[in-house]
Amino acid sequence: LMILIGVLITCSYYSFDLAAWPSGPNTKMIVAVIGLLWFGYDALLRRNVQLPQVMVVGLLFAGLYSIINIFAIEFNATDDYSYANYVTTFLVWIFSVYPAIALIRLTHGVVTLPLITYYLVATTLFQCLTGLIMDNNPSFDEFNAKIVAWDMDFYDRINRIRCFSTSLDSGGVRFALVLILIMVVLDTEESVRCNKGVALSLLFSFFVISSVGSMVARTTSTGALVGLLLVILHNVFNPRRQTSGGGYLVWAFLIFLTLMAGVGIYLYNTDEYYYNLIRFAFEAFFNLAEQGEFTTGSTEVLETMWKWPSDTKSWIIGTGIYGTWAYGTDIGYCRLILYSGLTGFVVFALSFVYYAYYFARKYPRYIWLFVGYLAMTFIVWVKVSTDIMMIYAFFFWFTAEESDRINGIIPEESTVS
Repeated sequence: LMILIGVLITCSYYSFDLAAWPSGPNTKMIVAVIGLLWFGYDALLRRNVQLPQVMVVGLLFAGLYSIINIFAIEFNATDDYSYANYVTTFLVWIFSVYPAIALIRLTHGVVTLPLITYYLVATTLFQCLTGLIMDNNPSFDEFNAKIVAWDMDFYDRINRIRCFSTSLDSGGVRFALVLILIMVVLDTEESVRCNKGVALSLLFSFFVISSVGSMVARTTSTGALVGLLLVILHNVFNPRRQTSGGGYLVWAFLIFLTLMAGVGIYLYNTDEYYYNLIRFAFEAFFNLAEQGEFTTGSTEVLETMWKWPSDTKSWIIGTGIYGTWAYGTDIGYCRLILYSGLTGFVVFALSFVYYAYYFARKYPRYIWLFVGYLAMTFIVWVKVSTDIMMIYAFFFWFTAEESDRINGIIPEESTVS
């Protein structure tokens, strides 16, 4: 059952197109249908769950955004429906995580934020490790290609690591969100810190995901930095906060950092394959040391991609074009505004401000987690136009009792049960 939970989370959080059915629904859509049916059974027959209140407001935002995008398409006489059905995308994200949540509840008796963290960390480690294996083992890469549909010509051309079902900035964003979750859970949950085996495993996973994930996409390192900054800010702004059981984590962090740095230096100097990967992953630091500038090749390219609307009409309602390379930019801010103008962008951005605000109010112990996710929402759009709805979806399905556990009203009985 635990393996099945991992598979379900992979199909949702790290969703992919099936090689056997590349033109059909992806795994996220398939598990969303299962989730909708499972939710209907639990709500109508078992009566142990109900439609979350946050979903109503979320649907209003998603519906309004979809309407604005449809208007932009019609007004500009285009046929680019990339974000015109965002209300469907919203529902797919929310219901695609429900099977995993429901199965965690059946397997462990209750859904807790540490449990979700463990499963997300496990699936993320799986992605990282399979990325390295596939990049070095052609037979495993061929096996993966029989499961996951990839544009092989594209990846052969760019020569970048592909994980089992994610890659590039899409994977980097997901890795970054998990890294933030690891650091905030370690900083917040006394029950996790007191279980040294679990806490050290999470901390070690943080370094593995940060290192390997940065080889996949440097966006990963943003999550590592934000996670560390959140822990520092949490303790700076709460100097009298009572914590226990976690003093050893500071020393463990320094030891793991030294260990990973030592392994990295060794591989950098002895293996050409890892030399190139490490140069890519930490290019900004190499450029700082060698050229005195904290920059990367991709950031220099991004500086040339700031393309804005050329007239007032386009600033207000956009041009109705998103999915093509018509404007030659990957930057999220540019693509979203060019698509449906500031009208659409403001509605879209406010929806994520609302989610961060709503969950921060609902789970005050984890306010810094949602501050981090709100920051990531706007940081990510500097690089790509993807959103982070996939991580918020997990928070939609906690029951009242499970929410009390998150807030510390009901103490954790066990970190792993």
